[in-house]
Amino acid sequence: MSALEDQFVAEARELIRQATDNLIALERDGMSPERIDSVFRAFHTLKGSAGVVELPAMSIVLHAAEDLLDSVRHGTLGAGAEIVDAALTCLDQVSHWVDTFEAAGALPSRAGEDSRVMAQRLRSFLPRRGDEQPAASVPDLPNDAGQGLLPEWVSQLIAAERDAITSRMPEGPMTATAISYEPFAGCFYNGDDPVHLMQQVPGLLAFQIEPREPFVPLADIDPYACNLRLRAISIGNRDEIAALFRLVPDQTQIISVPPEAFPAAEVHVGSGNKSLICKVIEAQCELLRVPDRADELAGCIGAVARVAENALRHGERLDLADTVGRAGALALAQQDAGPLLSALERALAAFASPPSTAVNGVSQAASERPADRVLRVGEAKIEALVNLAGELVVARNALSYSLRQVERKLDGSEVARSIQRDRDAIDRLVTELHGSVLQLRMVPVAQLFGSFPRLVRDVARQLDKKVALATSGEATEVDKTIMDRLFEPMVHLVRNALDHGVENPGQRRAAGKSEAAKISIAASRSGDRLLVEVADDGRGIDPAVVRRKAFERQILPPDELAGLTDEAAVDLVFSAGFSTASIVSDISGRGFGMDVVRTAIEQIGGRVSLESKVGAGTTVRLDLPMTIAMSRIMVVEAGGQSFGIAMEAVSETVRVPPDRVSTIKNNDGFVLRDRVVPIISLAELMKLPGRKRDAAEPRLLVVTEAAGKIAAFEIDAVRDRLDVVLKPMQGLLSGARGYAGTTLLGNGQVLLVLDMKEILP
Repeated sequence: MSALEDQFVAEARELIRQATDNLIALERDGMSPERIDSVFRAFHTLKGSAGVVELPAMSIVLHAAEDLLDSVRHGTLGAGAEIVDAALTCLDQVSHWVDTFEAAGALPSRAGEDSRVMAQRLRSFLPRRGDEQPAASVPDLPNDAGQGLLPEWVSQLIAAERDAITSRMPEGPMTATAISYEPFAGCFYNGDDPVHLMQQVPGLLAFQIEPREPFVPLADIDPYACNLRLRAISIGNRDEIAALFRLVPDQTQIISVPPEAFPAAEVHVGSGNKSLICKVIEAQCELLRVPDRADELAGCIGAVARVAENALRHGERLDLADTVGRAGALALAQQDAGPLLSALERALAAFASPPSTAVNGVSQAASERPADRVLRVGEAKIEALVNLAGELVVARNALSYSLRQVERKLDGSEVARSIQRDRDAIDRLVTELHGSVLQLRMVPVAQLFGSFPRLVRDVARQLDKKVALATSGEATEVDKTIMDRLFEPMVHLVRNALDHGVENPGQRRAAGKSEAAKISIAASRSGDRLLVEVADDGRGIDPAVVRRKAFERQILPPDELAGLTDEAAVDLVFSAGFSTASIVSDISGRGFGMDVVRTAIEQIGGRVSLESKVGAGTTVRLDLPMTIAMSRIMVVEAGGQSFGIAMEAVSETVRVPPDRVSTIKNNDGFVLRDRVVPIISLAELMKLPGRKRDAAEPRLLVVTEAAGKIAAFEIDAVRDRLDVVLKPMQGLLSGARGYAGTTLLGNGQVLLVLDMKEILP
């Protein structure tokens, strides 16, 4: 994409978000002149930007929406739910077009037709003036073979051009395209050439020109006003036809014509005449190669082009015939036979090959275009810079290791002190540089929160509930990768709050609450952690209901369920397959939402906790790292080997004397703040020989809590705490479970970093 188009995509998305937020606020808070003006300006700017990058289909629908909003601005219409719905639907369509434009460089082939239909629906809300009749609804055009009735003008064109169509039709079933083009009277002032445009339509079977209105006497005709209606039937690729008329979608109708609409072909020429056709084309090439024919060159070019084009049409290669026809026109304009000769030589070479086909209406070139969206150059450069900064941190750790080696040999010397000073300076610079680079990827969570007002509005209306959304902490910044991976869990939480959490207005009145429920989303920063809370003032989670559902779904044995505290019982909502919903809907009830939340959050190094009070509401707290580009780990030793443990997985480290350790069901454990914590030997878990220890020696334990489970891993020693760049497991180890990745220590040793939630029993 060009820089201009790239800028359009970025600005369009921002304007769509801004308009969506203001429309929802307008519906929620009532009419506000400032807000409706802001919405109107967003639509107006979008329309102008679409015109700059030549997307008239988008401009048409935005212009209709602009007319609708203008009536709201002047008080002719109220900003009711139907008007807001129509404007939001328009923004959804424009957003889809922007995504398509970014991926493919053009709008979908049906954009022109879709824009006319949507514009008509938007204008149907406008009040009629005086005796004005309501606008006729735009019929759904038959766009698939065999669907719907054809407009009368298509049937008339087929009947009028029966002989021409029959002589040019290929053998076998065929879906064609009918085009009706009615240029504006002042189209010449826009630089349009309607006839030339229709001549470029590939695979023409029939072409007809007629006056749009009866012609006035010759003396009164305005030569600068176009009074034509141009219609045609083509077997060319529909996407190519739509691309030709992309600048005049409001003046064009493009309709699919099923095979049964055509008369049976009476004349068909098979491939047996290929040799004769090739000889005809070769003879035309020889005519063009005759030297010194300047005086009769124009006549020769015209004759050669017509003969070759007719021969190719006779051979059922309409695509090649159209190419030769265009090359002939170019050769005449340039008074040079070169373009036509080149086209004939290419046509001759391609004649023996089958024509290129389209798959599902998409040309081969389009189908081969990668569907994945690519990163912008700026983002790729930032990613490269982040990676380089991470490698610099690894090099800094290696320098620290080397310095310790030097200090052992040159302890107290001036050389050692000089190296230490230089190392401290490099450490400071690397830390500042890495921090600054990571800031380039930090974005405000407002970009995430901005998606939820629309979600809350639509789902609340679907459930017939009244819900107000409050957000805070939008300026809090977080790594873009964290924010992207936080979106899906947040959607689950908000939808669950809407469906399970808040009551309908009648239930809230009976409970002594206001009819409108409240859902709040808040973000804050605590040290190097991001805290996000999703809270509602709904019915809360009843521990008794959770125990009953857990028993029905056999999540835990009955004796264990009976022994759970209310807090532990409520935590079962994060179990896989758990749901309190009695009916499965398209919103919730399938039993995977909260499980997905915990899994997704823990995959990015976060933790999930839940508090709920019956009748008062529920709060879900997410504790997340600010970035995943850098991880802080604890280096521990067990069985003579070193391992890394992510610091966010470490609750605490403790030394437990032997008299506090008890054997419970053949496993060692101890009590930590009224909780029984099992002890697991990390050496035994990793199949390593354990260290012999004195019976009276305290046991060094790392307490870890993940996925609702708690355990203490026994280790031999804590060696270091480091900021490292984690690399994923690769090669044969890419599928190994229990490892979060690897990193390099200062001495060049590869350190395995454990995934604690995977190895917890």
